[in-house]
Amino acid sequence: MYYPILKAKRHELNSLYDLSSRLNAAKYRPVIEPVNRSFVEVFDAVEELHKHSVQPLVVINPSQGFFSSATSANVFSQLQSNTKSANRFTPCIKVRDSSDSISLSLLSMYPGAAVYLENDALMSSVALLNTASLVILNQQKVDSDVVDKLSKVVLYADNFAKKKRNADYGASSFYSNLHVSYKKRKNAVGFGDFTIMAEEYSESGGPAYVVAIHASHIDALLPNSIQVRHFLSTTGGTLPTNPGGKYLEALDKLINFDAINPGFFDSTLGMGEFKASHAVGHYPGLGIVKEMSIKHHIESVCNFI
Repeated sequence: MYYPILKAKRHELNSLYDLSSRLNAAKYRPVIEPVNRSFVEVFDAVEELHKHSVQPLVVINPSQGFFSSATSANVFSQLQSNTKSANRFTPCIKVRDSSDSISLSLLSMYPGAAVYLENDALMSSVALLNTASLVILNQQKVDSDVVDKLSKVVLYADNFAKKKRNADYGASSFYSNLHVSYKKRKNAVGFGDFTIMAEEYSESGGPAYVVAIHASHIDALLPNSIQVRHFLSTTGGTLPTNPGGKYLEALDKLINFDAINPGFFDSTLGMGEFKASHAVGHYPGLGIVKEMSIKHHIESVCNFI
């Protein structure tokens, strides 16, 4: 099963909302971390996912965005008290590492909760972690012997090769093989990623010197590898102006590539929205552009598994 990990920002939640009616509920379970003071969009996303038989994991002790200064935030009561989300999500406890006793203590308060482990875990924590319904972890940060002792794990990685400047992206980059390799661990029940976003939280992108469109791809002939194609604007790159024109230039490249290579990309909701935008020459804003790429990534991965 696929566990996309998303910050509860508007465009990432919109992606889940829009995809919920298209995707097979048996293939994915989003992990959502609140980052804003308002939970309105989280409530709506959880409700919509529930309508389509998807029960997301929601981090109840978030630590990013609005909650970055809170040492022991617990938003479970807010989520549970709203009729749109009550009993429609699985509590997910974010644990920094084995020394994070405050977060680990929450496991006894919320039976059936999942754990989202950010860093390392010691062997001494295994028994406590095994009281969780599953442990979401990065196997590059945790001793393999510890991982082997856990009952159920979801393996995730920060796969997107994010560049400081959009201009630095090449035509294509390797993303991951975790969608296949996770099966090598007998106790792994799924895999996760941060879509075309990075694990590190940021409020917004920088000025649009260059606009980049990221489109994920799994080749039917090379299914063990997810790649990401990058389509960049090339004019006006010395000034942060005309983002709409730069977007349409990058979009032209995506659409032309797709026309020359029919069937290369999956026919997804996100790809359909790129094509609709191109047909009318419409610039929807860079947030929506990112949203379309997120939708395309999640649906492409779900199409494979």
